[in-house]
Order: sequence, then structure tokens, then C-alpha cells
Amino acid sequence: MVIIATTENYKNIIQREMSKLQKNAKLRVFTSLKTNPDGTKVRECYDCNNLMNLLRIYEENSNGMLEVQELSISENQEFARRYDIQRVPTILFIDDRDRELVRYLAAPHGLEIQPFVKTIFAFAGGPNYFENAIKQNLHRINPTTIKIMMTMQCPYCPQLIETANLFAIASEGKIRSVIVDILANQDIGQYYNASGVPYTIINERPAIQGMIGSQQLLRELIVSNINIQYR
Repeated sequence: MVIIATTENYKNIIQREMSKLQKNAKLRVFTSLKTNPDGTKVRECYDCNNLMNLLRIYEENSNGMLEVQELSISENQEFARRYDIQRVPTILFIDDRDRELVRYLAAPHGLEIQPFVKTIFAFAGGPNYFENAIKQNLHRINPTTIKIMMTMQCPYCPQLIETANLFAIASEGKIRSVIVDILANQDIGQYYNASGVPYTIINERPAIQGMIGSQQLLRELIVSNINIQYR
């Protein structure tokens, strides 16, 4: 279940951080939105309502820089098929060449606020700490999907999620990051036998359980033990 960031503390963090956004960014969010015969719209899933209310907090405090576009999985079927949307709610970061970079099957609240904000800023063209390292090694990286299983209570997940997302944004479409809350999507956690978090799966290879640093993650992507310089 998605838990809305109702505490003033969380709302204040979102408001403070999003007020710093200076470049435009657009997120697509698939929900169960349905248009009734009388023209009114309703969402048929509880989590969709909560997630959209949460994302509006991000949007409303972004100085008009962030646009959150809500798409109905039933009324935008061609777009949903193109990006293989299997469940709602789903957040997509899609670049200007229509490439999916980051997917969230999770709500960005609590400890996940900071990595989500940093993902938005990098997606909008802001600083990306890992950009040089990824671009220098891009020719050694095959098309890759990084799936990170997480929970909202996990203290180590935010750092790994931020790293994977920033890798994806810097990769010019070669890397895709998928963030999955296994409490909200228990069938996915069970499918991958994710008994603990963070739980990282790279191109469906055997999972890496526990926290891994940015250098180790990059080594996993290029399957080589190299000395990586970030600056």
C-alpha cells in the first residue's frame, strides 16, 4: 500500500528541495484513471490516488518546472503497450528520444524523497555525479536493466537507488533502472525470491543481496575489475 507523505516533516523536505529545481522535467504516471459517461474522472485503485496526491506535492513546489502527466492504462493503451506497463501506479522517466530511463513501482516518500529529488534534478539536466564515469565506460556496457527491490523501511536502499537512477540518466539510454517496492508489489518480490533488501538484479543474472557501492555496481555492469575515477 502506498503511504502518503502526510507528516509536515516530509512535506517540508519536498517543498524545500523542489523549490531549487531550475530546469523543466516531465514525469509520466500510469494510473487506473477512468472517464465516466458523464465526463467525470475517477481512479479505481487506492494506491493511485495516494501516489498522485504525493506527486502533486512535488509538482506544486517546483516553481512550475516539474510536470506530472497522468495517463490512464485503459485509455492510453498504445502508449502503455509501448512501455510494457503491466500494473498501476507506475512512474516513468522518459527522455526526449522516447527512451525509458527510470521506472518506479514505488512511492517516493520517507527515506525515498532525496533519491527521487536527485533523480528529477539529473533528469532535468542538472548535475550528475556519475556522468563522467558512465560516459567513459559506455562502450563497455551492454544494454542493461537494473532492478532494485526495496522497502520504505530500508536504510540502505536510498543510496543504491540514487546511484542506479543516476547511472541510467547518464547512460544515453543504455541503462534502465527499475525500482520495486516489494511490500507494495509482493508478487515481484516472491518471483525473485527477494528475502532481504536491497536486492539487485542486473539483466536477470543472479541477484546481489545487500548494499553495494557505486564502483561495484559499475564493475557489475561492465563485468570487469577496473579502477574507476569519478573526477
